[in-house]
Order: sequence, then structure tokens, then C-alpha cells
Amino acid sequence: MPTISIRISEKEKKELLEYGNLSDSVREALRLYLDKKKSQRILRRLEELQRKNPVKTTTLDEVKLLKEDRGR
Repeated sequence: MPTISIRISEKEKKELLEYGNLSDSVREALRLYLDKKKSQRILRRLEELQRKNPVKTTTLDEVKLLKEDRGR
């Protein structure tokens, strides 16, 4: 497993130690950071796709579609 080095202040170290082992806390923080970045990338891609093919309906349109569907 690769090893990384980070610089943190004593205050940050103290805060991280409140959540358990320092290496586990940093590992979890990195995992959360990477998950957040991945989610942001997916949302940006979704926004791009929605701009290319916008689907806009009003609440009244939705109600009309639901009524039509129930009538079948």
C-alpha cells in the first residue's frame, strides 16, 4: 500500500484524533473527498446532458399525464 505524507497543524491533528486513529481519520477524509469529487463530476455531466436535451413540463402537464395514465 502506498504511503503519503501530509502536513497538518496541531489543532487539526487534535480534531482528527477525536474521531479515532489518525491514519483512519485521514483515510476516511480522503475517501469522502474523492466521493464528493466523483459526485460533482457526475452532476456536471448530467447538467450538460440536460442542457443539450431540455425536458420542461409544468405541474399541470404532469397532472394531465397522470390522469391520462390512470384512465388506461
